[in-house]
Amino acid sequence: MVNAPVHPSLAAAPARILIVEDEGIISSHIASLLARSGFQVAGIAESSEEALAKMGELNPDLVLMDIHIKGKKDGIETVAALREHWDIPVIYVTAHMDGDTIGRAKITGASGFLTKPIHGSLLAVTIEMAIHKHRAERGEKQQRAWMATVLGTLADAVAVVDGEGKVQFLNGLAEELTGWTNEMAWDVDLDLVLPLAAAGLPVTAAELSPPVQVQRDLPQGLTATGRSGKRFPVEGEIAVSMLGGRVMGTVITFRDATARVARQNQLRQESKMQAVGHLAAGIAHDFNNLLFVILGYTEELLGIPGSSPRTVKALTEIRKAGESANAITRQLLKFSRPEPVHRQDLELNRIILDSEGIFRRLCGPGVNLSFSLAVQLGTVRADPGQLQQILMNLLVNARDAMPAGGQVTVETARMTIPHAPALPGVAADFIGLTVRDTGSGMSAETAEHLFEPFFTTKASGEGTGLGLSIVHSIVTDLGGTIQVESEPGHGAVFTVFLPQTATVTGGQASAAPVAGNRAEVPATVLLVEDQEGVRQMLRNVLEASGCKVLEAVNGEDAIRLASEHAGVIDVLVTDVVMPKAGGFEVARALATQRVDMKVIFISGYAQKLLDGRETIPAGAVFLPKPFVMKELLKKISDLQGGKREGIGRTD
Repeated sequence: MVNAPVHPSLAAAPARILIVEDEGIISSHIASLLARSGFQVAGIAESSEEALAKMGELNPDLVLMDIHIKGKKDGIETVAALREHWDIPVIYVTAHMDGDTIGRAKITGASGFLTKPIHGSLLAVTIEMAIHKHRAERGEKQQRAWMATVLGTLADAVAVVDGEGKVQFLNGLAEELTGWTNEMAWDVDLDLVLPLAAAGLPVTAAELSPPVQVQRDLPQGLTATGRSGKRFPVEGEIAVSMLGGRVMGTVITFRDATARVARQNQLRQESKMQAVGHLAAGIAHDFNNLLFVILGYTEELLGIPGSSPRTVKALTEIRKAGESANAITRQLLKFSRPEPVHRQDLELNRIILDSEGIFRRLCGPGVNLSFSLAVQLGTVRADPGQLQQILMNLLVNARDAMPAGGQVTVETARMTIPHAPALPGVAADFIGLTVRDTGSGMSAETAEHLFEPFFTTKASGEGTGLGLSIVHSIVTDLGGTIQVESEPGHGAVFTVFLPQTATVTGGQASAAPVAGNRAEVPATVLLVEDQEGVRQMLRNVLEASGCKVLEAVNGEDAIRLASEHAGVIDVLVTDVVMPKAGGFEVARALATQRVDMKVIFISGYAQKLLDGRETIPAGAVFLPKPFVMKELLKKISDLQGGKREGIGRTD
């Protein structure tokens, strides 16, 4: 036999070999060959039991395993048992290599086969190749384990695909989104694991791959379908690895874009509502100026004694129509922009009746809206705008559930919730607000998600899924609760329970009597108003009440008049929003010159005044248009009498 040369890598650290052979002469011969080739014999075992026992004790680098050995297990069964505890290369040694034996041996992951009699050179080469291959495979496994750990910690889903489009790895998030486990997806086409589509048409991963070794974003508008059948918008990146012009693999990083798309839609809706709010505010401002003139002259005429009953009745109806129009503009502003929350004890029935007109227009002509309101209901502590928003969203939900029209009933009643939690300072009784509809109804599964943000059963673009979640948030914040009863095809019943704060004991407040002749209010007033009709009416009223009026058509004109006027100016009555310097600028400009001058702001833009609160002179008051003239005269009289009132609404 020719001795094999010693491999340099093995000379520095000889590999330790365990020989499993039940023939002593053969095992001694193999040990001699190993020693001559530079290997170290870790030990010799004659049976399966002895081999398994010596593995933990000797910790060899390789096992030479005879297939036919002593003991209850042959060599192949011994290797199978050995694999359960040790990752080590094994070379089978046998005198007979039939097809059945080779098949059984392959299953155990053998690193090689040697037939007896063994040649020294072949033995050394086979051992070196087996150890080298095993170390390389172990390094690759470690690299894959490290890579799996790294990819598993990423905040996005990751799918690693080979050059043939077969999945080689899915991290945890990818498993969640696709519904496939990493083991299930192994070597399966990516197009099956992550089916993609754009505009309803299938898109293969190959169509998305960049032509060169670069990374690029996945196309916008892409959707994916999970194993459960659930579809979701997907976004992410794709990168291709190439070697010698050949695609070696692809890495796709992706994420569920549902939340981002919903947020984007929400921001778009908020932007739209903000634009509508600005438009509504502008329209309301101009409309309020017109109403101001109508109501002002109506009040003037009603104050003239000796008018016929027919004339008084007609003027009263004009005033009622103007007040109703004013209420509509106020409601429009409340619904189109956020306003500060001011909680107070409110009669729910009154809030509903005051908003009945806008609720009917909201439901549309195809919906029959009726009311069943309990008497002596009591009060709830809330902000009026919040109560209106609750009912508005519930009515919109009912309307949308009845595209062909139907019946909606709004009910109020005193109720008691069994086992209701005790709330500090709140009675155990509740006031119930119920909205019933004859719409399509819903399943129990849908009802479970009804108040979740962005949840909607409407088609894309037809709803944000925020209305009912807003209702739930407001009701919960008010210390109440909301219940839903519904079945498919049988409509829905939403009941809001709000804590009752007090019981109504008296009737409705009667309307204030029409003002008669005005009392004298001697004062010098600087009137600043850019709307001619409003300005003329205010001037007439002020002069008729004994005031001396300095009339300015805008802010710049007011500042000029004030500087030219040598006498005292008792009160500045100014509109807030005007061209060429607004009311705030006028008040600030004159504050140092006329320190004793009182200020009354008037405007159809109530929010504008609140936004500029820090710049308003101390002691100024505010009247939102339209207002009755006696309010203005009373404010002037109060200010002249030395009273100081903080800024705030007086309606």
